[in-house]
Amino acid sequence: MSTVASLRVYPHFARCAFQRRAAYRLANWTGITVNFFFFLIQAQVFFAFFAGRARVAGWSANEAVRYFATAEALMMVLGVLSSQPGLSLAERIRTGDVVVDLARPVPLWARFVSESYGSALYYVVTRSLLLYLGGLLLYRLPWPGGAALAWAPFAIAMGVGIVAALSYLAAASAFWMEHAHGPVGALVLLLSFFGGLVVPLDFYPAPVRLLADVLPFRAGVYTPIAIANGTLHGGALSFGLAHQAIWLALLLWLSRLAEARGVQRLAAQGG
Repeated sequence: MSTVASLRVYPHFARCAFQRRAAYRLANWTGITVNFFFFLIQAQVFFAFFAGRARVAGWSANEAVRYFATAEALMMVLGVLSSQPGLSLAERIRTGDVVVDLARPVPLWARFVSESYGSALYYVVTRSLLLYLGGLLLYRLPWPGGAALAWAPFAIAMGVGIVAALSYLAAASAFWMEHAHGPVGALVLLLSFFGGLVVPLDFYPAPVRLLADVLPFRAGVYTPIAIANGTLHGGALSFGLAHQAIWLALLLWLSRLAEARGVQRLAAQGG
């Protein structure tokens, strides 16, 4: 397959993923309800935490609550909790059914990432705006502002790719392990903690924050959420975008490498 032809295939994979998600409308409405419920809990906890305090770690109460509204709106877009595609891929690797995917003239890792973008677009259209507007209007939160918001779509797009590549690598561990449920499940926890879904990274102790600023989980989750929230400006914005670009390139390369080594292992086993 030529390079141009192969590039044309990826939007089709994304479209198919979009259509698969659209087939489960009740699941989407259930997800919206769950996301909004957890946002309400986070909002009340942080309003209570900020009682009598104007600012903590450079944040006001409204900024912190708006951050969680943004996080809940983008959580499924970024694929933080979408472990099922990774588990499905890991199971196909375990059973050997993955040979059908590997026989196609398109790299499996690239297809996996493309499908993640299709799913992300579905959640942007059907879930994100509703959750975000609901959170802001309910608590009458101020709208984010500043020129840095123009970078939010780029940061979100890179975040989707980073989380998708991490998910692929976790699933690809099934080439070397009997089961990949552990790595896939651990990835969700790592994205939540080091991605700033529990609390914003600015609230972490300095050593933990330094570690989070190096790892890719910040690039996949915290940076796009913080930029969309209007939190990152100036040097912090430049660092966040550069950090994302570096990790995206590195993780895509690692995905390609893992697939190549995994195929060799299957061949060595006679699969």
